[in-house]
Amino acid sequence: MLYWIFDLDHTLYQIPEKKKFDYKFLDPNNNINNLLEQLPSKKIVFTNASYNHVYICLEILKINNLDKIVTRDDILTLKPLPTAFNRFIKKTDIVSTDKCIFFEDSINNLIRAKTYGWITVLISREPINSPFIDFCFPKIELALTYFLNLIKSRIKNT
Repeated sequence: MLYWIFDLDHTLYQIPEKKKFDYKFLDPNNNINNLLEQLPSKKIVFTNASYNHVYICLEILKINNLDKIVTRDDILTLKPLPTAFNRFIKKTDIVSTDKCIFFEDSINNLIRAKTYGWITVLISREPINSPFIDFCFPKIELALTYFLNLIKSRIKNT
């Protein structure tokens, strides 16, 4: 099984640089929603945010095509602790043979994800070179477009 795993804050959305978070900075993005809709298999949010914050953000962003949402309220701990990842894996029924592609803005969370064999995608305005980061994109839209083009290319060549 393939799992697309997304952090929420500064990954599924980015706020203007040097601005303190405010819900007024969130706007629906039809392009992101369209790209998410096209992804095959399971789409999951895995975030250190509270349940309430996640649902407010997703409602404002109009992202509603996710298979599961796992918050700190569900796992009672925070990434990058191994306990957080272990509880997430248990809640989502991920097994070691599954392929997980993890989109995240925190390098420490990506380092931990790499120890589980996940494909790691950093969403950051500043490119960072690290053996724990498989891909780096400044925006989630570019990352999703890249992976969808890769999938289309593989389907076309089979």
